[in-house]
Amino acid sequence: MAAISVGAITTFAACAPVTLLNSITPSGSYKLAKDIAYGDHARQKYDIYQPDEPRGDAPVIVFVYGGSWDSGKKGMYKFIGEAFASNGYTTVVPDYRLYPEVKFPAFVEDTAAAVAAAANRYPDRSLVLVGHSAGAYNAVKVTVDHSYLREEGVDVCTAIAATIGLAGPYGDPTMKAEPFITIFPDRLAGQDGPINNIDGIKPPLFLAIGSEDTTVAAQHGITLAERIKKVGGQVVNKVYPDLSHTGVIKVLSRYFDGESELKNDMLAFVAAQPGKRETSCS
Repeated sequence: MAAISVGAITTFAACAPVTLLNSITPSGSYKLAKDIAYGDHARQKYDIYQPDEPRGDAPVIVFVYGGSWDSGKKGMYKFIGEAFASNGYTTVVPDYRLYPEVKFPAFVEDTAAAVAAAANRYPDRSLVLVGHSAGAYNAVKVTVDHSYLREEGVDVCTAIAATIGLAGPYGDPTMKAEPFITIFPDRLAGQDGPINNIDGIKPPLFLAIGSEDTTVAAQHGITLAERIKKVGGQVVNKVYPDLSHTGVIKVLSRYFDGESELKNDMLAFVAAQPGKRETSCS
């Protein structure tokens, strides 16, 4: 199993360019509803980007950001909300609790609770989960391990049409570096990594990583794809030339989406999913 680089899982939101991207991203393609609670904690809230021109019977996108499970906030992702809303997709962006306040599996449980809240808010619509880095871990984890959404009273195969993981660490997080040793106290028992906890056939997955990613190894996606296929699931795993760990999220912005086919591939994948709920595990 490939390990994450010792440099830790960073997020594009931690870099200055995200402020620039948000400042130049227009707000005219959507209406923003902020700070909708899905739990009692201050970080258990989500924002909704409602498109001015919604696609008929389209899935609702839930975007889960990264940040090493110890940083990030939903307000940093206007450029992501706009990227999907401007293409007609209602987009939900939740916060979740972070280390050092919590450890695994609290942030996965929060992701499941946020997904359940979106499923209950849009009872006739399917969901497509999209996650980056640590957020890809969370999104894929609640997709392949049905127990998290089952605890929320939601059936994975009914609510989730598909899941997209961008540069996700799907194996056990690195064993040798802090803070991951502390964040994942059960890592040696194999209870954390999604590749070790596949609960039967899953909704379709689209996994992507950049060829220049020095933070998360491409082997994570390769191994997860192999294991999904072994249980009869559908999965696409692609490496995109010249993109770094943060590059895969940067090219979702309208100002950089011409640098890679990734955004177009993602939008095509989402458009191929049913907007109305139906069984996705087939």
